[in-house]
Amino acid sequence: MSDPDAANPTPTDRAATSRSHPTHEALWQRIAVGALAVTIRLVAALPACLAYGIGDLLAVPWFCYWSLRDRGGRRSSGYWRNTRIAFRDGTQLGPRRPPRHLWRWSRHMAWIAIDFCRMSRITPANLHEHCDLTEYDQVRALYEEGNGVIFATGHVGVWDVSGYVAGLLGLPITSVFRPSPLPALNRLIERLRTTTGQTVVARKKVMYTLKRCLEGKHVIGVLADGGGKHSAVIAPFLGASARTVATPALLHLATGAPIAVVAVLRTGRMRYRLRLYDVIREAATGERQRDLVAITTRVNKALGEAIREAPEQWFWQSRRFRHRPPEERPGADGLPPVVSMDGPPTAPAGARVRTRTNRPSC
Repeated sequence: MSDPDAANPTPTDRAATSRSHPTHEALWQRIAVGALAVTIRLVAALPACLAYGIGDLLAVPWFCYWSLRDRGGRRSSGYWRNTRIAFRDGTQLGPRRPPRHLWRWSRHMAWIAIDFCRMSRITPANLHEHCDLTEYDQVRALYEEGNGVIFATGHVGVWDVSGYVAGLLGLPITSVFRPSPLPALNRLIERLRTTTGQTVVARKKVMYTLKRCLEGKHVIGVLADGGGKHSAVIAPFLGASARTVATPALLHLATGAPIAVVAVLRTGRMRYRLRLYDVIREAATGERQRDLVAITTRVNKALGEAIREAPEQWFWQSRRFRHRPPEERPGADGLPPVVSMDGPPTAPAGARVRTRTNRPSC
């Protein structure tokens, strides 16, 4: 008789198999990742003023690059294109780009790397020195309801710190990440992110895993401000229609777990503040596609509030608005038409929301 568990190995079994049969890696990859690991330790050991001073130096070439590249915003993505779309009359951010926005954003991008290197210095003993957790009681109350929690955040603020701190606070959190093509780099990043108890899973074919986490009354973290040509929902984001990932909405409809739209914003050198922008619960009406669009619109609006609070702390170089709805016609300025956050977003014609599954559990 065959062993039934042999046909369905557990994550621990798969990890053991992976270790016993390691993927061949080029020597240069191991050397490069080893050098990166040493650099991370050195940056973590430096005084904060010196570490973030290095970040300021790293920001200079980034600032110079975007000062010169496509200033007219004619490409389909990039800093200038995205700011032209987001900072207009009628948008959530308003018509004026903040003073020194390009430099402040460039420094934020460099400081994200410094934050990642130094987050291991945050411990249970000094947590409240680094993090303003005034709004954490509301998050904790959601978790104690016992239905699991879907944390929807975005590339705004310092998202790596948010998962790390959640582990320090004792929240059993599973976060979705985009894996690197370099296995050695994946192992290094995963080791740093999971030190405090956070679990990370690759983003492909992950819905089954996330559902199991929520059924186990755990919490999950999803970066919800992305979207591509295959995204099944179109919803307003920063004043323009945008194809958007529907993962938080799909999980909410499937499990009933509330969605908490959160961000951890930087307020200084190794100083952060947890912000809770919206809690979405019991949003199902029975019309699945309409529910997906309505929930996603609400998530986008809350993330837009986070960006409005800290407009330099978002991924302004992203391809967020690259893939346009097929029926859309640009305005005379070549930009997508302004859409109210309360307007009627639509789903792509003929779109079918598919939920892919895999077999690992939390």
